[in-house]
Amino acid sequence: MSVDSRTLILDLMRDLGAREAAELRQGAAEMDGTAIIAMERAVPAWDKQQDYTGWPVGAPVTDEGQVWTLITPHRAADYEGRPGTLRALWNLCHTKDPARAKPWVDPAGQSGMYMKDECYRAEDGKVYRCKQDNCVYSAQALPSAWEEVQI
Repeated sequence: MSVDSRTLILDLMRDLGAREAAELRQGAAEMDGTAIIAMERAVPAWDKQQDYTGWPVGAPVTDEGQVWTLITPHRAADYEGRPGTLRALWNLCHTKDPARAKPWVDPAGQSGMYMKDECYRAEDGKVYRCKQDNCVYSAQALPSAWEEVQI
């Protein structure tokens, strides 16, 4: 493969990725966390310099191993912190797919509460599925609300 062909293919791949990310950004408000996390490869990384004021509510970003959705459009540079510390601006996504479960993050208010069938991966690698809605406690803190899932 010539350098020109390789460059062309890489450019096409980048364009496809950018298009997929833009489509996901526009449609994410209609998707649940499971669907968004399933398309995580198209989710852009959170950027401290990004102007999110033109982004639609529900648009996802990744940060610190998690997927977050936009609650309030804003300019990131105007705030000290990142999605995990700016919970009035970002909501934590969860998945019902145990194979894609993310590490536990404490919910903050309504941001990040676990709903029935959503999963998380514990520090020891075990995956747990929630048995109730609006759960704010991990399996270690409230075992009756969780069941271990074999992957």
